[in-house]
Amino acid sequence: MRTQPPPELACLFWFYKSPELCENRLRLLRKHNPKTLVYGLYGGDPGLATEFDKRLSIYLDDFYIFSQGRTPHWKWYHGDQMIVDWFRQRGQHLAWDTIFIAQWDMLVFDSLANLFPSLRKDELLLSGLRPVHEVEPWWYYIRPDSEERQEYERFIRHLGETYTYDQSPLCCEFIVACLPRTFLIQYQDIPKPELGFLEYKIPIYAQLFGIQLHMEHPHQPWWGDAPDAKKASVFSRGLNSETKNVPLRVIEAHRLWPWGRRIFHPVFESYPENAAVRAKRVIHEVWNDEFKLRWWKWHHARQKKRLSNKRKLG
Repeated sequence: MRTQPPPELACLFWFYKSPELCENRLRLLRKHNPKTLVYGLYGGDPGLATEFDKRLSIYLDDFYIFSQGRTPHWKWYHGDQMIVDWFRQRGQHLAWDTIFIAQWDMLVFDSLANLFPSLRKDELLLSGLRPVHEVEPWWYYIRPDSEERQEYERFIRHLGETYTYDQSPLCCEFIVACLPRTFLIQYQDIPKPELGFLEYKIPIYAQLFGIQLHMEHPHQPWWGDAPDAKKASVFSRGLNSETKNVPLRVIEAHRLWPWGRRIFHPVFESYPENAAVRAKRVIHEVWNDEFKLRWWKWHHARQKKRLSNKRKLG
């Protein structure tokens, strides 16, 4: 079988707030991808779009405003439909084979070519792609005791009524995502587009469309709902969908390792471009998060022991 060539990779920068933070992200992205086409998808308050456009236009090859009057929760839960809207109205007319989704709270420290060296044209890449049955007992969006379970069951019933679907359902963590044009061409026309959650919708529809799934890549996330998640080292949590900031010491450690991560999420603070500032922050962070806590535990245990000894002597 003839091997597909590498795709023409472009980037879709997806953002909605914090213009200073977005500029910090785009400067870093452009540093490593000076010739890559970077398109903007703005999903925030339309009234603030001009401010974002003025500040970020130097880094973007196109600026698209999602203007539908939707709630912040809808935009998060149905983020796939924001991407579909961009594709219908703007993206299909732009140059690219595969679009990498760069979120506003994501740090990217390498070129797309280096990040996805084995990705082929028309392949779809999703972080954390795995069978639903592996996460069903504990993943919030499908576990039996979750409020989201009924939505998942309605979605599966809809598939059975609408398609011939006899595959093992897949799910993912929609953090690192490379979507081929061939997928979005079909995905824009799905019936009941607001039924289900994007982290199982996208991989399941990819199965239905016969899209090749790219599995061999290092962009595997830490699943916060997993039973053994809390035992994992903080250095293994550089890519996750939780709401806690990835520590700077984790980012800097991975950047020093040849095999370390080059994509981090979520990061809600500006990344210091000055090495001395980064070093100072890392030292402060290590002291507060590691040594200070241990010192207080040691001090408390020591004080408790002293008090106990005094009681015995008394």
